Amino acid sequence: MPLLSVIIPVYNVQDYIGECFESIIMQNTDCMEVICIDDGSTDDSGKICDEYAKKNANIIVVHQENKGVAAARNLGLKLASGEYIAWIDPDDYISENWFEIISVKLENSIDIVFFDYTLVRNKKRIEKKFASVSQYISKDFFLEALVLDQVLQSQLWQKVFKKELFEDIVFPENVICMEDYAVLHKIVLKTENIYYISESLYFYRLREKSLVNTVDVIKSINCYLISKERYQYLLNLGVSVSNLGYLMQALGVCVQFYKTNNNIRQKHIDELNECKYEINSNIKSIIFNGKCNIVLKLKFLLCYLGLLNVVIIMYKSLKKV
Repeated sequence: MPLLSVIIPVYNVQDYIGECFESIIMQNTDCMEVICIDDGSTDDSGKICDEYAKKNANIIVVHQENKGVAAARNLGLKLASGEYIAWIDPDDYISENWFEIISVKLENSIDIVFFDYTLVRNKKRIEKKFASVSQYISKDFFLEALVLDQVLQSQLWQKVFKKELFEDIVFPENVICMEDYAVLHKIVLKTENIYYISESLYFYRLREKSLVNTVDVIKSINCYLISKERYQYLLNLGVSVSNLGYLMQALGVCVQFYKTNNNIRQKHIDELNECKYEINSNIKSIIFNGKCNIVLKLKFLLCYLGLLNVVIIMYKSLKKV
């Protein structure tokens, strides 16, 4: 049984998947299997995966009709045989010492290991740090940071998990985004120990046309509902977490609503009103929340005062000038 199973959901990333594979091969270890789920790619992504699999015995490729990233993740989990699970997005890549560094902690039977990453946008690189020193993190602190959704996000690729944590966990296949967000808190609740590595080991590529970065009002509503459900789930269990995370998603719905055309707006008036109600009902706690930065507070305040639409219209006009 390999120490680590790396799962890669693949869809139409022919320009990037090669670099992803090369960074994995560079790890030079026999303790790792790589499972690629080609989710019905219409470009050469699947073909590239097959070519790497022919040359590398530890790379397994499965092709399926397009069912979405959640379905690809669920299939990858069923096939994984490693003691631990890691996730890599196919348009990203990992550092040369990724496995070398994390494997030391995996051998100590840590439930979750997470690490810093570098944001790659065109030729710019910005390192994103959680803290300055490697350390054990309490479950409560980790959950609070996760739900706050600022310093620590809910992506899977920044973390490595014991496979047993995924027992009874199924990624929801009926959502268009945030399938990882929908389950990560349930995984964390099962943990006994979490370790943070204060080193950038992952390179996250920010692409304008990627699913994550293509935002519209429907996607924003979906994100809001998943975020609020997570908050309520933890609250019902008596876990004390901030409501700022789901309120930021509510604000995102308001922003996207005012950016879209009138025909689409008419279909989502109820969702807009719900999000505005949530923000208005919590505006005092938002303004006095020390973990909410001044720019974010200003956006919330504009929404509360009914001026968000005016600001967005002005911003659009200035961009045309």
